[in-house]
Amino acid sequence: MDLQMAYGIANQAAGKCQQVSRIIHSVLTMNGESTSTGQALYRHVYLLDYLMRVRRDMMKGLLAMYLGDINVTRMVAFTDGYRACQSANGIEDEEYGLFHDWLRDVKREFPTDGWDAKYLRDCDGDHERAIRKFLDFVAEFVALREREKQGA
Repeated sequence: MDLQMAYGIANQAAGKCQQVSRIIHSVLTMNGESTSTGQALYRHVYLLDYLMRVRRDMMKGLLAMYLGDINVTRMVAFTDGYRACQSANGIEDEEYGLFHDWLRDVKREFPTDGWDAKYLRDCDGDHERAIRKFLDFVAEFVALREREKQGA
């Protein structure tokens, strides 16, 4: 995959992030939910939450709905684009940063060449298995954080 294609995928992911935000805003506005200043209330969909949705849909055989061709480079571009959208909208996604640190420091699964290259090697070149491995780590981290929040 060339750089131009990866850039296009990242832009597509950023567009999906903005589209999700607009849809949530529209639904809540239609329901009359707003703050005292009249602004609609809505919760941004953070990247880990969205990746959990992708994982759930992947188990249903719907991964291509998010990526088109099932390819780890597309998945990296998708997450990079989503993060770019968050940044462009002034949204700090602290949990994804914590996930990245956990993956690197605790699981030792984020080498300098990136998760995509490592997982593709670990999975004998099977892109779908490599993506699944990444999303399984997302799920493990999310479950860990939920247990930590319940214990606090």
